[in-house]
Amino acid sequence: MNIYLKPDEEIISIIDKLVQSQEEKVNLIVPLGAQIWQSSINLKLLKREAENLGKDVILVVADDLGAEMAQRIGFTVEKEKNLPVELVKDEETEPEEIEPKEKQGDKDMIEFLVEELKPEEREKKKKQTSLASFKPSSPKGKMADIVNLESDKRKSGIKEKIASKLEDKKPEFLKTPKEPVIRESYSESVLKEKKPSFDSIVKKSFSLNWPKLLILFIILTFIIAGLVSFLVLPTTEIVITPKTEKVSFDLLVIGSKEISQVDESLNKIPLQEIEITKRKSREFQSTGEKEINEKAHGIITVYNEYSSDPQTLVATTRFQSPDGKIFRIFESVTIPGAKIEQGKIIPDSIEVEVIADQPGEDYNIEATDFTIPGFKGSPKYAGFYGKSKSSMKDGYTGKVKVVTAKDIEKAEESLINELKEEINQAFQEQIPTELRVIDNSTKEDVTVISTVKEEDRMDKFTVEIEGVISALLFKEENLKKLVDLNVMSVISENKIPLSETQQIKWIDPVIDSSKEEVSFSLYAEEKVAWQINEQSLKENLAGQSEAEVRSYLVSQPEIEKAKVSFWPFWVKKIPTQVEKIEIIIDFESI
Repeated sequence: MNIYLKPDEEIISIIDKLVQSQEEKVNLIVPLGAQIWQSSINLKLLKREAENLGKDVILVVADDLGAEMAQRIGFTVEKEKNLPVELVKDEETEPEEIEPKEKQGDKDMIEFLVEELKPEEREKKKKQTSLASFKPSSPKGKMADIVNLESDKRKSGIKEKIASKLEDKKPEFLKTPKEPVIRESYSESVLKEKKPSFDSIVKKSFSLNWPKLLILFIILTFIIAGLVSFLVLPTTEIVITPKTEKVSFDLLVIGSKEISQVDESLNKIPLQEIEITKRKSREFQSTGEKEINEKAHGIITVYNEYSSDPQTLVATTRFQSPDGKIFRIFESVTIPGAKIEQGKIIPDSIEVEVIADQPGEDYNIEATDFTIPGFKGSPKYAGFYGKSKSSMKDGYTGKVKVVTAKDIEKAEESLINELKEEINQAFQEQIPTELRVIDNSTKEDVTVISTVKEEDRMDKFTVEIEGVISALLFKEENLKKLVDLNVMSVISENKIPLSETQQIKWIDPVIDSSKEEVSFSLYAEEKVAWQINEQSLKENLAGQSEAEVRSYLVSQPEIEKAKVSFWPFWVKKIPTQVEKIEIIIDFESI
């Protein structure tokens, strides 16, 4: 059975039709804008009465919002097309953001929020408001209004009508019996009468007047609170997301060590160079062995106490120690002649290097006197002699530790790796946080300061190296500054750049041979937003209703999306006082 509802038909009439219907399955044809959509309470009452009557009710609707609300209540819903488009209201359905379809393809979204908050909670719960959204119904700008709160008075009236109607439909034996009226007899009333005393009259008078005064006080309180709320409390918050677009361009920037400030006209930025120098040394163990026969050697002083004439000694001339050890000079030497002063001979001398005649440790003798065996048997033997001031050394026969080429290579490699790690760490610690190292500008040099030679006879040896690291750096802030200036040059005056969306990409910088300049080839990309004139917007919206606000905000090309919050919840218009309108430009959601 089909029941066609009228747009203005009340829930009482609909339930009455269900009661009169003889069919168990009933199709209710509901037009757009029908009163049943004004509140979910209507649907809940209809659902309850249908279940009590044992009716299977199917709602045939053409409104998507109404269908969604009916399905949540528990109704079976079927779609009916080609119904007339009328105003649809639903107080419990959460509003959806609806995008107006304009010829230009831009999307404007206006969301309305109604919120009742305590003053101290207003700032904490700005965004926890109930929403009402709208969109144009056609390219010509028609709009469908959505959802108004139904007053408590109307809800209670509907409930009373339904209860009364249902009570009349019940059989007599199921109706609630009326309370009987008890009448007193004349004699009982006379006996109950008492002559009132003065105190009782005063108490009775006070008891009769007190409720009236209380009621009057409450009424006046509500009137004053209403006036204060109407005149003082209403405020409106409008959160606006401006429209944005993306701009991009190529840019060539030159970095130079010769300037200290950004040169905007030439697109130049200053460069800085950091250099760190560090030395490191360590002792290593020799691993080589060698069989040697080393002769002891040392220095002796040879004296001429024989005559004033100089004396030449040929190479390999022998010098003999008291214990018979023979040492020879390496090359020919001439001993200066003695001096004769006051008839006395004062010997002259010369130092010469000697080497033992045989290898071995036996020739490592302490300081001693030496004679020249070649002059033995002649007066020169006593007139020419030698003395050593220190012991002879390095006489040795057998195996000894020597430094190999591999020992030196491993020692230098190990020390260089350690130094590089230390110098890089020191370099990173020296870089200021606001500076950035230019790629390919870092240079490392390592130099061996001192080392041993291959085949040197020693158990341990020491290697020392020096490391130097240097790099060119620049301030990213300077680079961003040049990009910002170029962005401003390519956008119109009614737009502002959003520097937090800026992205800069570049290929490897080109460094010249002298490292005085570096070329950066950049690709910059950044979002820009339309400017919002907040003061003009406040003045134009002051005193407007919800519908007028929607229409106005949709017509503004610089607005991408807006949310409007009224406070307290019963307020339906923007205050006429501009100072009670707060506009927040939301860039975070862009």
